[in-house]
Amino acid sequence: MNPNFENQLAAKVQQELSALDELHAPPALAGRILHAIEQRNSPAWYCRAWQSWPLALQGASLLALLALFGGICYGVVELSHAAQVSPAGQQAGDWFTWLGVLWKTTGVLANAVGTAFRQLGTGILIGCGLALFAAYAACVGLGTACVRLAMARR
Repeated sequence: MNPNFENQLAAKVQQELSALDELHAPPALAGRILHAIEQRNSPAWYCRAWQSWPLALQGASLLALLALFGGICYGVVELSHAAQVSPAGQQAGDWFTWLGVLWKTTGVLANAVGTAFRQLGTGILIGCGLALFAAYAACVGLGTACVRLAMARR
């Protein structure tokens, strides 16, 4: 296209646009738009801090939490005083039995490792520690060298 034609067209469009009267939005529309913008920018009540919730919802949630806490306390007391163990309680007991077995196994393995370390000489333990430290230092040094090589500007 001709650059002169484009300039003339742009000048003509600008002239026509500036000749138009300014349109005003109805007052009700402006208020609704501002309200919609505020709603979009503010998070929902349940995403905000509890202190900024509506007062009725704060009270309802507090009552629900207190009822839940009371129910848990009551249930724990009743379970501790129960003379007969229910099947669900028996299953929970089985789970705790497995946890006890796992805890004892971990203790036995820790004792075995401790015994093995006591049987090894001090020189071997110090040598293993130095070897681990040297390997760590080599990894840090090689990692640093690789990062510097990768980040170097050419």
